[in-house]
Amino acid sequence: MINSLVLEEMFLKHYQEWCLLSFSYVGDLEDSKDVVQNIFIKLLQKEFDAPIVDLKKYINTCIRNESLKKIKKSQRTFSLKNYSTEVSSHENELIRSEISDTLFRQIDALPDHSKKVFELCVLEDLKYENAAEIMGITVNTVKYHLKKSFKLLRLNLKDVYFWLF
Repeated sequence: MINSLVLEEMFLKHYQEWCLLSFSYVGDLEDSKDVVQNIFIKLLQKEFDAPIVDLKKYINTCIRNESLKKIKKSQRTFSLKNYSTEVSSHENELIRSEISDTLFRQIDALPDHSKKVFELCVLEDLKYENAAEIMGITVNTVKYHLKKSFKLLRLNLKDVYFWLF
């Protein structure tokens, strides 16, 4: 068992530092405080077979691991605010249809090679290597045309993009 006085001293001295470390992983201040406090509770309760050489480094590692576990656990759960409960109305369907039509018109307006690369890589979900092989061009050329396509679509759809959200 670790000396509780040593742990208390470390806790008081490095608490903010460890909260910031945990915060850099979990992104929530309250969760990061919970992680640090849980680590110290576990350390006070745990029996160790061998002495810990560098306690601060050990605690840093524990905080990192616990923070990553917290992230993994939170990914298993989901928030209902991400899901819309609104019933789709005719007006919403019409807006979605218009946005979709505009998007496909802009894709059709792309230069021929850029359009083909966009269709292969984005719409058909092919890898760059496969698209390059189909078109008889290099992978870097595929990347260039894809970058060009996205740039043109962003530019031409900047007004429509607002309506998506």
